[in-house]
Amino acid sequence: MKTKLIFLALLVSMCSSPTQESEKIKIISLSTTHTEIIQSLEAQETLIAVDAFSEVDFPVQRIDAYTVTAEELAPLNPDMVIVAFDFNGIIEGLESQEINYLLLPPAKNFDDVYSQISTVGELLNKKSEASAKIREMKSEINQILNNANYENISVYHEIGYSYGIYSVNAESLIGEIYNVLGVSNIANLEEDPYGSGYPALTEEMVIESNPDYIVVGHSDYLNKDLSIREGWGSITAVENSNVFFLDDTLASNWGTTTVQLVEEISLTFEESVQTNPYSDYLLLLSLLALVIMIFVFTRKITKQKV
Repeated sequence: MKTKLIFLALLVSMCSSPTQESEKIKIISLSTTHTEIIQSLEAQETLIAVDAFSEVDFPVQRIDAYTVTAEELAPLNPDMVIVAFDFNGIIEGLESQEINYLLLPPAKNFDDVYSQISTVGELLNKKSEASAKIREMKSEINQILNNANYENISVYHEIGYSYGIYSVNAESLIGEIYNVLGVSNIANLEEDPYGSGYPALTEEMVIESNPDYIVVGHSDYLNKDLSIREGWGSITAVENSNVFFLDDTLASNWGTTTVQLVEEISLTFEESVQTNPYSDYLLLLSLLALVIMIFVFTRKITKQKV
C-alpha cells in the first residue's frame, strides 16, 4: 500500500498558483473527519461527494465508504479522494484506476491531528488558514488542560461491546486525552499486541479494575443501563451513576472538533470533582465531631454513675 504523495505534491503545486482557486479542486471525502476539516477551512465548495455519515448542510452526493469501489468513483472525475481506512480494497482500486488519493488514518495524538489539518490546508491552498486554526485549537486545549487535574480518578472507555469489549489506550487520541487530563485509564494496563491503540478487554478485567467512571463512545449498546450486564452492578462507576455517553460523531472524529472532544471528556469529571472540593476535609471534620460527641456523652454517663 502506498500513498500517492507524488500526485499530492503535483496537486498542491497546481493549487499554490495565485490564479488557481481552491474551488477548482474536486474532492471526494470518504472520511467524516476530513469533511469536517474541509468545511472548517471554508472550502466546502471543493467537495463533490462525501461519505454517508459526514455532516454537511448543503446538497452533495453521498457515498457508502464501506462498500464503494474505485470504479464507481472514477466517473465523478475527482482530483483527490481522501480516505481514512482501506475499506473494501479501495486503495488498490484507486491506484489501479490512477485516481489520486490521500490516506489519512485515525490520529493517535494531538500532533497527528494538527498534521492532518495542515496537510488538508496545503491541499486546499489554505496553509495560513490551517495554521491559524491549529494555533487556535492549541490555545483552547491548553486552557482546558490548565484547569484540569484528575489524578485520583480511574476510567474505562468503551468503544465496542456486542462483538467484543474494546477500549482505548495511550496509543490513541482519546487515550492521550485521558493521559493529559491526569486520568488513570484502566486499558493502559492491558496488552495491546498490535499497538493499535484499541485493545480488547474482558469483562472480568473491567470489573476487577473497578473504575470510578465509565465513558461510552459508541452506539453499539443494547441498553444504557450497564447494571444489567452480569457483575457490572458492583462497579463503582455504575453504583455512583458515573456512566457517560459521548456523542458518536464527536467521539469518532479527530479534526478541528478535537477541542470539543477534550472539553466534553474533561467536563465528564469536572462536575463531580467540583461538587465538593473539600469533601475530604468535611469528612474528617465530621468524624472529629462524632468522636467529640461520643467523648462528651461518655463523660456525662461516667459522672452520673459517680
